[in-house]
This record gives sequence, C-alpha cells and structure tokens, in this order.
Amino acid sequence: MCRILFVGGGSIGHIAPAVAVWQEFLGAHPRAQAHFVCSEREDDSEFLRKEHLDWTAVRAPKLSWNFLWKFFLAYRDAAQLIEQEKPDILLSKGGYVSVPVCLAAHWRQIPIILHESDVVSGNANRFTARWATAVCMGFQPERDGGKHVYTGNPVRADATSGSREEGLRITGFSGTRPILLVMGGSQGAESLNRAVLQLLCEMQKSVDVIHITGRGKEGANTQAGYWSRPFVREELKHLYAIADVALSRAGASSIGELAANGIPGILVPLRGVGHDHQQKNAEYAANKGGCILLQQSALQENLLPLLERVAQDEGERLGLSERIRRLHQPDAAERICRVLEETLSKKQKGSTL
Repeated sequence: MCRILFVGGGSIGHIAPAVAVWQEFLGAHPRAQAHFVCSEREDDSEFLRKEHLDWTAVRAPKLSWNFLWKFFLAYRDAAQLIEQEKPDILLSKGGYVSVPVCLAAHWRQIPIILHESDVVSGNANRFTARWATAVCMGFQPERDGGKHVYTGNPVRADATSGSREEGLRITGFSGTRPILLVMGGSQGAESLNRAVLQLLCEMQKSVDVIHITGRGKEGANTQAGYWSRPFVREELKHLYAIADVALSRAGASSIGELAANGIPGILVPLRGVGHDHQQKNAEYAANKGGCILLQQSALQENLLPLLERVAQDEGERLGLSERIRRLHQPDAAERICRVLEETLSKKQKGSTL
C-alpha cells in the first residue's frame, strides 16, 4: 500500500487535474491512500469536499513585506503535515501553496513529481523543479528529455460524461440554435462578463448564451435564450454537452476540458500574469488550429463579428472542433500514474539495497 500527497491550489485548475490522476491511480491500486493540500480559498476545499477526499488547507504566503516570516510558518505547518501523513511520494500541481510543501518533502527525501499544465512554467514550478524526480508536461514541449516527459493534461472522466438532453433541460434551450458557453475560470473574468452584458442583445441574434460569471459576479436578468449562474459544478458536464463554441480565458485546465469535449474556443488570455502563460497557451492552441485567439483589448470590437461568423458557419465549427480534440491526450492521467509507479518502484528498490 502506498500513500500519495497531492499539493496545488489557488484555482480549481490546480486541483481538478490532480483529482483525475488520483482517480486513475486508485483504479489500478485500490489499497492506495491519498491526502490533498490546497490553499485556503473556499473553492478549493469545496471541490475536494464534494469529491469526498481528505485535504488540509495551508496558509501559504504570496510575496509581501513579511513574506519570510509567513513562509517559515507555512513550512512549519507543511513539515508537521508530512510527519503526520507520511507520504511515499508527492505530486505537485504548482501554485504558491506548493512551494513550502515541496521544500518540506525534499528535506525528508520524499520523491517529488511535478505536473506543469501550461506551455510555460509558473514561478512555483520553476523553483521546485530542481528538487523533482520528474516534470510531467501538459503541452508537447519543443524539446523533450531529461527529467521532462510529455504526458498531456489530465481531465476528470466526469467532465466528458454530460448529457445533451439534460443540458437542454437545465437551460431551457431548444437546441435548434448554436449555443455559446462563456466561462472565465473558477473566479470569473470581469472583462468577459462586461462584454457579454453589453453585447448580449446582439449576440442573441445568432446564439443562445450560457454565462458562468464567477462567484460574487452578476449576470443579466433571466430571459429567453440566456442562462446564467455564478458557479456550476454538477451541471458543467451537461453544459459542455450542448455547447457549440466557448468564450473563455486560456487557463490550461479550461483548454483541456474544452479539448476533451471538442468545443472550439474563442480564447481571451489574461495577460501579464505567471510569465504570460495564458497568452502562450492560447497561441499554442491557435497554432494547432483548435481555437481563435482574441486579445482583451479587441474584445468589444471583434467579438460580435467572430461569433456571428462561427455561429453561421457550421463547417468552420466542425473543423475547429476536430482540431481542438487533438490537443486532448486521453491517457494523460494514466501516463502520469506510470511516472508515479516507476518512481515508487525505484524508491522501493533503493531502500532494499
């Protein structure tokens, strides 16, 4: 029996892929155990709670004037957690919460596997990669080898099990018109929300609209051909099942779930954060022909013409759908599990020498 510690948080994009890996690993190793470490964000703990998983929230610090003191406290908590859980291996999805946990694991000689979802690594994974046995890559890197291995981005099986009939029942849509899914990530996107609300009347001439606004953010009033919620979970797979095109940020998790469902995206990357990773993700997907890249600065001017073109041209939608599916690696979770298994096997052999 082995025990895995999963760490990552600050967004569902760090947690959902880790859960997919755990579900795959547990299927092959029913006696395995897992514990998840996340941030103190409510979305993190709620997601893990609904998956019926054990977790601990760590008060990991971001850069500030008292960073060193807060980091020491986070490291102390991480070290205590590792002593308590006694994991055989750690899988890190990155994010600021991962650094003190990876450091504590490194000092205790616990093997660390990283998974980098984005085209470019964030600060946390860049820092902790020096301690990692292997770095699993969500996008095909220009160069492979060394400790870097291409696995793809894992997507929970539940994300692709939606029902079109149920999606239409939830939204009340007829299904006779193209359906646009608007989502800005787990925290929503003010710029996408603002554009949708300002252009909604014109948009509804060509599409029905599903609008996921993000917690604490309001959509338009309920009306025919428009369905809005601040946050969805159980319904999301059914919304994927009826969406013909998506307006989305360019986080790796969002792109991964769109690709797994064959939903072409108009991607509007959030610029200037995390080494501009969303821009790099969107460029990669656009270069593969699976999405349309739209900069936020051109959102108001170009969204309607793009949307009308895609809505009216079924052939373009089908082509985009086929190409974005190619970005999905169906066995990504299995590939990461193989890396975990190989690392655990080497550890066990080393301990018997």
